[in-house]
Amino acid sequence: MNKEQAKELHLLFFSFMGSFHAKFWRRFRRKKGFMPGPTKNQAKTIHILYQFDSLTFTELGKLIDIEKGGLTTIIDQLEQMELVIRTPDPDDRRKYRLSLSAAGREEMNQMFEKYQETLMEIFQDVDEKELAKFFTSLRYVVDFMKRV
Repeated sequence: MNKEQAKELHLLFFSFMGSFHAKFWRRFRRKKGFMPGPTKNQAKTIHILYQFDSLTFTELGKLIDIEKGGLTTIIDQLEQMELVIRTPDPDDRRKYRLSLSAAGREEMNQMFEKYQETLMEIFQDVDEKELAKFFTSLRYVVDFMKRV
């Protein structure tokens, strides 16, 4: 990769993130019935934990780009809300694994129904061929990022 490509990639990443937040995430959060209470970082944490059975603090911190001290505060709050549980790591007693509680998982299952409704509203006027191209492209990007 050359310097110009690196610059363009940087701009594309931040353009995508800005568009995602403006067009999707803010709309989800404004929707009536969105999970009451969680801050943006709490919501990000819950969403990441929904995708994994369990993660260590370090793994989770890397995925949401939050320092360990800030993450501890978020996890403490989510535990008080009974959405997250921490359990000792069976392979390393110095570590804890984080996962959604049954209540947290149920809350996220309900939220996904709201997300689906919102996405259907957002994309209702998009041409089917364009939508198929978008899915193919996004799947490729996600797969590529996992391999890098």
